[in-house]
Amino acid sequence: MVEDKVGARGAGIAPIVHFLGKLAASNRKEATKRVRQVGGRIVRELGPNVNIVVVGEGKVLSRDWNLWNEQLDDATREAFERGSLEIVSEATFWDRLGSDLPTSEGPLYTPSMLAELSGLPIATIRQLQRCGLIVPTRQIHRLPYFDFQNVLLLKIVRNMLAVGVSLNVAINRLQKFCRRFPGSPLGVSVTGKDVVFVTESGFVDQDGQRRLALVEEIPVPSEPSESLTCLDAVFEPVAFDFESLCSAAWELESSGDLATAIELYRAALAAHGPNATLNFQLAELLYRLGDLAAARERYFVAVEIDDEFVEARANLGCVLAELGSNELAVAAFRGALKHHPDYAEVRFHLGMLLARLGLRDDAEENLRLFLDLMPDSPWAEKALEKMGEWENENKM
Repeated sequence: MVEDKVGARGAGIAPIVHFLGKLAASNRKEATKRVRQVGGRIVRELGPNVNIVVVGEGKVLSRDWNLWNEQLDDATREAFERGSLEIVSEATFWDRLGSDLPTSEGPLYTPSMLAELSGLPIATIRQLQRCGLIVPTRQIHRLPYFDFQNVLLLKIVRNMLAVGVSLNVAINRLQKFCRRFPGSPLGVSVTGKDVVFVTESGFVDQDGQRRLALVEEIPVPSEPSESLTCLDAVFEPVAFDFESLCSAAWELESSGDLATAIELYRAALAAHGPNATLNFQLAELLYRLGDLAAARERYFVAVEIDDEFVEARANLGCVLAELGSNELAVAAFRGALKHHPDYAEVRFHLGMLLARLGLRDDAEENLRLFLDLMPDSPWAEKALEKMGEWENENKM
């Protein structure tokens, strides 16, 4: 029976569903129709008859989201702990119902957009990508695009960092979790040093062990001190092996030792020749240290090595604009769009720059294209505000 497929943990139970948050794959009318087709129903309020809570994947990051502490009442939480109620992601729920359900690809986000959405530094986004905790859905000319499932994990990371868990410990805990339970958790609860993840099948502690209920405190081991802090320590064990040099540089970057990480990247480039990705990474670190002129040169080198490296072109345009080289910035942005016309954030940056330069028609065209490509972008409000200013000027 279909009910067996979508019902709660007991077989043969007709699904009584409550959607928590905004849906991403369909609207509520379509969802209600499809659930009725399998003999279930959707209820607007949580109650004792609900046996499935579906976490909608639309705009979860618009609020401080902690699944069981802030969104579920005590009775629902207790039912989840007993096993009489399931909490599942929207994607999992639609998958259970079958492939004929309404689905959509949904928005995809670049690293810069993920940083804006999550409030995490872009360096953290890239570190989580290197660790394999977030994985691009696709890449266009080296530019990674991430789906909403990755956005959810960033929310988990942000919540952990907000209560004092270090980034390295957060990564360690999430990697343990993902090894035991492939896929992202739905939420996280951090009390003191006790880290507990919520999954579709129950609670999992920081070591990947299932938990029947939340307890007061489990000590979190102190942050490992494996990161190397000086070039001598790096060179002795790894010599000039390219992969080891890069890994050591990433470790140093993660620990906050940007200056030494920069020296390692330079050593890798000197020993192993031109590399667009390393020049790009080096440019990002130089930018973080405030050396815009040096960052500019490294972005230039990355583009010279790989003409289609669109993210390097985009970042180069931003740096050039900060340095006041507006014409060169416009050229960099247009170069990125030549290779990737649907690069939404470049449309935004170019449009805003052209607006500052007084080139209104060209600016408006780019901002309209930006809004068409990514209406839910974190920068959409600024674009709409600028276009609203122009409309008010026309009325005067």
